[in-house]
Amino acid sequence: MSVFHKSIYVVLAVFCLAVGASGAARAEPIGGYETEPVDLDHFINTQRPVMDGTRTILPPRRVSFAAVLKSQPEQIKVEYLFEALSLMQVNPLPKVSFRVFVESPEGSIVPMYVEDAAAAAIQSRVATDSRADFSGYHVYNYSKGPAVVIDTVK
Repeated sequence: MSVFHKSIYVVLAVFCLAVGASGAARAEPIGGYETEPVDLDHFINTQRPVMDGTRTILPPRRVSFAAVLKSQPEQIKVEYLFEALSLMQVNPLPKVSFRVFVESPEGSIVPMYVEDAAAAAIQSRVATDSRADFSGYHVYNYSKGPAVVIDTVK
């Protein structure tokens, strides 16, 4: 890990402590109870890292959006997601081992993490290429836009 990356982790860790993040067991959903509806195209276009080639880790916040499911859940490695959530002192960590691709109303296709329980719900209730309402929590920004973990599908 470079000195730059270590500095970013230190700054973010200090920020977490300053805003009162706690390592106590989670009593509410990740990102809180309030869910902010977002225009997915605007969200993708505006949620970018501060510097190209980096990721900007954020305190998780709940978002909801409508999108077309472009792929069924597939298992992936999620080490970076768990690093980001740990840095934000999310405890306990959610069970996440899947990814889907969704398409925004204007045609942008982006990957999204999916909690295991939500992956099972998607597989049983949402056909590929059909529209659904998703909600979850925004964790970090990177070159493709926002990294979101889907935890609910309607």
